[in-house]
Amino acid sequence: MLEQWKNAWKLTPRWQNATIENLTRALTDIHDVVRVSAIITCASAAVERLTPDSNGIGKIPDIQDVPEELQPLLKKTLRHESAHVRMAAAVCHYATGMRNEEARAVMQDALVHGNSADSWAAAQCLALDGIITLPVVTKILSQLFDKNDETTEEQACLLLTQLSERTSLVYSLLAAKLNSCQWKDRILACKALSRIHGYVSQDLKNKLVQLMWKDWKLDVRQAAALALGHMKFGKEVHDQLRVKLKRGDCRTKVEALSLIGWLQFMTAKLLPGFLQCFSNDFVAVRREACLTAGALRIKDETVLKCLLKTMQNDPHWKIKAFAIRALGQIGHVSPLLKRLLLWAIHYEEEPGVRKEACRAIVTLHLQDESVQATLLERVILEPNEMKCNDFLHPSHMHMFLIQISSLSQKALVTQKLLKLEEIIDHLWQKANRIYHAEEHSSDYKDILKNLTAALESTSIGNHCVWT
Repeated sequence: MLEQWKNAWKLTPRWQNATIENLTRALTDIHDVVRVSAIITCASAAVERLTPDSNGIGKIPDIQDVPEELQPLLKKTLRHESAHVRMAAAVCHYATGMRNEEARAVMQDALVHGNSADSWAAAQCLALDGIITLPVVTKILSQLFDKNDETTEEQACLLLTQLSERTSLVYSLLAAKLNSCQWKDRILACKALSRIHGYVSQDLKNKLVQLMWKDWKLDVRQAAALALGHMKFGKEVHDQLRVKLKRGDCRTKVEALSLIGWLQFMTAKLLPGFLQCFSNDFVAVRREACLTAGALRIKDETVLKCLLKTMQNDPHWKIKAFAIRALGQIGHVSPLLKRLLLWAIHYEEEPGVRKEACRAIVTLHLQDESVQATLLERVILEPNEMKCNDFLHPSHMHMFLIQISSLSQKALVTQKLLKLEEIIDHLWQKANRIYHAEEHSSDYKDILKNLTAALESTSIGNHCVWT
């Protein structure tokens, strides 16, 4: 509270160099700015000074008593004609633990008539003082929803937690925020409700359930589900998820799967409905099932079987890719998975599926010779702009490039072509002798026909002539 108020008023007191004599003169100065600076110096010294431990090293911050010589002067400033001086004095009294009726009266006046910084400091002090009124709660909520600041949000939620134990006013005002037209306000209301304690009405619970399933914004649905869980309504959320997975329509199942993945939990009662989603007729449901399985990293045997089946047989190539990605995220390596990934790299027609298979191989750290050979072949033969060498392990890239370079040398290629022509010429001569033999069996004819068909299908065979 003190730091925020100082920052708002651009006050930077240096209490380390202050002396009692200087502070005494400053507290009686005719200039309000000097008095305010002296007051805040006293408060900062009391709050920021460290208490040394047995080794003489300061570790634990502790509020120190204000010197007795300064206490009457500080108390007198509570009745100063300047509202700014009175507010600084009240802040000092609350920060140093010297709160009294005069300081409380100054804070209550600042809460109603002060600027943003003064009213926020007053609301914090009065809330900590146990004063629960509509202006106090309203100001805390206003600060929570108007300031996009994590520190302010943390402070406001802590204050609301304390107040909610003594009044239902906090719940009533937060429930009203759940109907806000701004989705960010609805999220903040859910977050605040998840952190406070007290009696939760049935209407509030029903409103959170409605937000969890019906709100158009995914973040709001997730925040509402989290709030219900923190309010000890987790069983009801679980039961609704189970029903939605089994009996819901396409959209409902997608929403349920999304919530399960975000909440990061899976139970034995949810599993049957979850497994059914892998064979659902709608692509969106199957996609969300794969995403949820990957997010939860479920290593259950039935889930792995469903993913393996999906990556092989799903009619939509994108669902195959999502299933492969989920298997990579889960990280459970098996010989079957390795074979299927290599098969996908070899024979899948869609580049997206081949690409995801390459990524999964890298994620799963599959690095044996068969994998290296398959990836090398894909690097050479991949017709798509997407090249699998983007996903090869860096340690293998140099070896693969050397091998490709050696295989592409002109002398080596020429030598192999000459050898191939020599073999083909020998085969043609042998076939010609068999063909012109006086007596040859039908087996020889079959061999000749097969050889002729095989050679004529090649570019080299088209240039050969019978002799």
